[in-house]
Amino acid sequence: MESSAEHPIVLAILDNIRPTKSVICSVLAFLEAVEEDIEKPEGSSPLATVQQREVRGNGIVGQGRRVPKHVARFGLPTENVSGDLSGRKTPQVRTVIPRLIDYLNSRRFDSADPSLKIELLHLISEPFRSMLGLSLGPMRITPSGKSAASVIEEVLKQAEARGIVSAIAELLVGSKLEVCLGGPRAAEVAAQHKWENGGDDPTALGDYRIENVAIEVTMVRGPDESHRIKANKITQSGTDECWLIVRSEKIKAWQDYLARAPGRYPSLIRCFGICEFIGQNLTETRWRSSSGLIDPLRDVMAKLNYLVARMGRQYLPAASVELVG
Repeated sequence: MESSAEHPIVLAILDNIRPTKSVICSVLAFLEAVEEDIEKPEGSSPLATVQQREVRGNGIVGQGRRVPKHVARFGLPTENVSGDLSGRKTPQVRTVIPRLIDYLNSRRFDSADPSLKIELLHLISEPFRSMLGLSLGPMRITPSGKSAASVIEEVLKQAEARGIVSAIAELLVGSKLEVCLGGPRAAEVAAQHKWENGGDDPTALGDYRIENVAIEVTMVRGPDESHRIKANKITQSGTDECWLIVRSEKIKAWQDYLARAPGRYPSLIRCFGICEFIGQNLTETRWRSSSGLIDPLRDVMAKLNYLVARMGRQYLPAASVELVG
């Protein structure tokens, strides 16, 4: 299954720009601005004119109005993009919108007939709309015959194809912790969940913090300096641990990297592959729940689905997991 983030049109427009929700919405808002311009009684303006009029500072004029209007053209629900939840400050528009215009110009957009212009705008729009998960149902997984880790791997594979792997990874870790800890600690974990799929807070020491352990979830493709620095900052007092939850297939690369470039207290930095961390028996973690867990994997998925339902507007059904069979 081709990831929407790897679609040729998306790669041409975003390239090295991370496909956050605000970036995707800025593209859709500009496409809508161009389509609205085409629909004017006096006819369409050149792309350069639309850009000059509609791109302001770090955002698109009327983004909060235009994105829902744009997705509604295709009969898709607008809850995911109503209320300008993505935010209008998107510095990447300074790079992304000129690339989008270059792509349109390479197809002689300004000189095309109106019907062909609309067709091209909708062609560009489709993979970006898919990245928001608006037209997708829940991720469906058949656990029969698979290990728990394999089920998690399949969930993450589907999440990556939808452009939401980082958010799902964090929610899976939080769901595991809530189920495992139970009681008052579960409430503590719940309070730490991010309710928007945004970037990391650079001042936050871990995505989750339990007692003296900071848990940092990172789905980057390989070891990176920023997370090593963060892990060293967490452990600099010699009392706090840092657990790095990383892509399972990259666990050895991470371990080798940390061994070559250790911090002051290397024994306090521990690395886990996410599929094993989520998929193992939940009572094997450092903290043990007093309640019996009949089916830990299903308990984690049920908690994740509960969280997704709470977030509704952003995720809709695209981030929920349905275990079938």
